[in-house]
Parts: sequence; C-alpha cells; structure tokens
Amino acid sequence: MNGLKSLFIVSFAFVSHLGLSQAQAGAEDIYAVQFSADGKHLVTGGSGGHSLEYDENFSGGIKLWDVGSGKLVRAFGQQADIQTIFGEQHGRVGKRRWNIHSFKDIVVSGNYPDGKVVLLPSSLGRIQDRTEVQLPDLIGGYFNLDGKQPARIPLTANSQAKGCGTDSAYEFIGPVAASDNGRYAAVVVNTCKAENDRQVPIAQYDSTLHIVDLQDMSIKRTVEQLDSGLYAIGVANQGDRIAYVGRDRFAVMELDSRHRQVIEEYPDAVYQVPRQFSTLYFNEKATRLVSLHYIYDIETGNEKELAWGDESAVNKGRTSAVSVAPDLSYFVLVKPKRSFITFDDKGLPRSYGKADKVFVVNVQTGEERELKVTDARTEGKRCSTDISPDSRRVAVACAGGLIKVFDASSGNLVWEQRNVGYKRHDLDKNLIKVRYDAPAQPLYSYISAAGSMIN
Repeated sequence: MNGLKSLFIVSFAFVSHLGLSQAQAGAEDIYAVQFSADGKHLVTGGSGGHSLEYDENFSGGIKLWDVGSGKLVRAFGQQADIQTIFGEQHGRVGKRRWNIHSFKDIVVSGNYPDGKVVLLPSSLGRIQDRTEVQLPDLIGGYFNLDGKQPARIPLTANSQAKGCGTDSAYEFIGPVAASDNGRYAAVVVNTCKAENDRQVPIAQYDSTLHIVDLQDMSIKRTVEQLDSGLYAIGVANQGDRIAYVGRDRFAVMELDSRHRQVIEEYPDAVYQVPRQFSTLYFNEKATRLVSLHYIYDIETGNEKELAWGDESAVNKGRTSAVSVAPDLSYFVLVKPKRSFITFDDKGLPRSYGKADKVFVVNVQTGEERELKVTDARTEGKRCSTDISPDSRRVAVACAGGLIKVFDASSGNLVWEQRNVGYKRHDLDKNLIKVRYDAPAQPLYSYISAAGSMIN
C-alpha cells in the first residue's frame, strides 16, 4: 500500500529556467509522484503548460522515469491535452468555472508500456442555480503510458438531480479516490435534494457511489443514496469494500452484500461541502484502515493507537503529505516550512524561504530519519512522496523540478534530477544562473536590479 497520499496540493514555486544538453526532462513545478505497479518506473505530474513562458521546448506535464537509472523514458501531457479531457467549463467544487491547468491528481494504473496515467481530480462541479442541473458528464481522464492521445472517463450512469432546496448549491462529483494498486476508483456523485431533510438554510444531498474499473474505464458497482454528502472515501484493492465518512456516519461497506459496519454515527449533523476532500486507506488485504495515529481492525472492531512521542515529527507542526509503506513498517511525512511569498510582474505568487522537511518514521520503534531534500532556497518546497511496492524506495518530488529517490532502510540517495525542464527564457529578466564547477549543483540568485551580473 502506498497510502495516505495528499493528491490535491496546489502550489507555486520560485524557480529558474535551465538549459540542458539532454531533452527537456521535467516540468518546473511537480505536484504528484507515483511508482508503477511493478516499481520499475516513476511517474511525475506537473504543470500542463498554461503559461506564456512555455514554448516549443516544453515537453509536457507528465514524465515517466526509469527507477533504476533515473533517466527520462517519456514525456507527454500538454495544456491542450487537459482541455481535451476536461474542456473549458469544468472545475473543482467551490470554483466558478475555474479551469484545470496541471497534472496534480494522477493515479498510475499498471506498468509501462501497457498501463495508464489516470487523472482523477478530487471533485468536479460548477456553481448552478436551483433550476438547472450542471453535473459534468465525466469523472476524469487518462493517458496510456506510451504517450498516446488522452481520453475522457465518461460518467455513464444516470444520476439525475431533482433540484436544490436552496439558491446557493452545487451539483458536483466528489470525493474521488483510487485504490492503492490503481485498479479501481470510488467516485461519489452528489445531487441536491428537492427538499431538505433538516431545517437548515444550506443544500442537502443524495450521494451515489460508483466503483470504476480503471483498466477498461467501466462502472462495475453502484450504490444509491450511500449518505447525504461525503467528506472522505476509500476503496479496497479488490474493489469490493469501501470506507467512507459522510454526514451521518463513518462506516465500512461490503459492496456485494451491502452490509454496513458503522464505526461512528453523527446524529443531527449538517453537511457542508468541504474545501478539500480526503481519502481513506486500507492495508493491502483491506482488513485494516490505516491512519497516521490509528490502525483499525475491520474484522474485530479493535483500534490500535500508534505510540508516537511528544517530540516526534508526527506531532510537531503541520503535515502536508503522508505515505505508508506497503508492509506497514514505516511512514513518510512531509513537513512544510513557511515561505516568504512575493508576486512577479504577471501577478503570480512566488515562494522563497526554507525547504520542506521529509521524515521516515518507523512504526514499531518510533525511530525517525530525515531525508535530505535540498540546501537551495529555490527548490524543495511543496513536496509529495510515494513508496515503491516492495517498500525499498522512497520518492520525493517537489515544485521547482526536484526529484529524489532514496533507499528506505539507509536513507541514502539513489538518484536525483534537479531544476530540470526548460531552457532559460527571455521573460526571466531578473534571474541570474550561478553554477559551481560540478554541474549537478546549480544555484540560483534573485537580483533586484536587472542589469546586475554574478560570475
């Protein structure tokens, strides 16, 4: 299990363009990283190219890397490909027609060259008035790993809304979560109730669940009225068991029998659309639910609390991303650092300051090891992680074009790619490139005066 991933991290990073002798290898901003099912390849998702700065040298927002050598295998995914899948009118819940512009929410299904990179945003929907249904007719899209043209995953099941009981409401798809092996996806479709079942001034929902087989993109199972609004969903690797947190309950359901095991109930709760949906994660055999603090045994109902010390990285500061080893032996935590934010001449935010910290934490002993991400000030921020299927490798990818693969047991660096992606662009008037003699150690300096020079 590669679990507990935070797939929906939106970020901006201050980076520079670097001309490489090889093909342009990676997007400047990397938002997602995942191993293939056999652990032989690593897929990163980054910027889709929606900027005037991207020219003919841009190779695409999705990159496929060889895990053994660190070499680029294939690059694909342009802004036009995102438009092919999502169009111009669909965005995440809470955004008014806010276009999807980068590859943040990737799921790797299968292996190269026969597998797929599946794009599953946490939610899709549009603000509507109470008389119109504006559910999108898709739940995401995919690319074949050989780089063939993108295709939509249509929402083939009919879930017709009856109208909302309030003027300020959404018809939306979400949450959406994939199984850890990339085989199945749980997709929740939320439609407004014509009349609220509770005396509240906000919309109430009927939430229908679809289980999508990501091999052939077909809907295998459907559960009507699972709850009245969901905050989190998870699906087992076999696609036959789900866990969810809804307005009314936290429960596990067997999809064949529809037997529901209630863990907690929330009487008289009122559902409000969250800013971000969450994912629940099973272990490989779907006998346990795993979180950073608890392991819940589904068969017995027993819950084990993980004994982290007060000074543990688990309990100190905010955690922006978590991965769990498939054998449940360790967690990988990303602890974000505060950054100073400025704005460029196009009004886009850029971040400065310290890099994120990444820790490997042993579940049994509580021992911690920090993985060294970077010493530079212009990279190592907004990082995400993944763990190889055999638990031997940890991948860290960050905005700014930084990719590192570590040996999990020793913490030693296996390979890295740094500041890869673009040649220097004429629009970067105030960015001066500085290098040591060793080409693997680039530095960048921000100069306020455009005419300044650094040698």
